[in-house]
This record gives sequence, C-alpha cells and structure tokens, in this order.
Amino acid sequence: MDRITFGERLIASAGYDVLRGELVVEFTRTRQVCLYQDVTEEIWYGLKYAEYADRYFQKNIRGRYEERKL
Repeated sequence: MDRITFGERLIASAGYDVLRGELVVEFTRTRQVCLYQDVTEEIWYGLKYAEYADRYFQKNIRGRYEERKL
C-alpha cells in the first residue's frame, strides 16, 4: 500500500487499500501507525483532498471506525 505524506500536526502520512477497505494512518508526534477497517473510498478521498486533513480525520474517521495499532 502506498502512502501519501500529509505533514499535518496530527497526520504524518496515510494510505488506503481499496480492495480491503483499509486505511492506514501514521501519526506525526508518536509515529504510531494505526489501521482502520471498512473505510469507504469516499472517506479516503475526503481525507486525501481535505484542505485540513487533521480536521477531516477527527470529524469523519476517529471514533467512527475501530482503531487498531500496528
């Protein structure tokens, strides 16, 4: 899975596997990588093209999808 760099305060990078519906997010401060399952392409593209990815993540992903640390 390829990841794109965000360089935000919260999100360093993220990648998406369309076949599995899996979103992987690397956090900036901790460098922790977390997996979110059953994420739709719409949500991925929303994050990818958001003006403020951190805000989009907080509003549309965190707490809505189960988070598993990798």
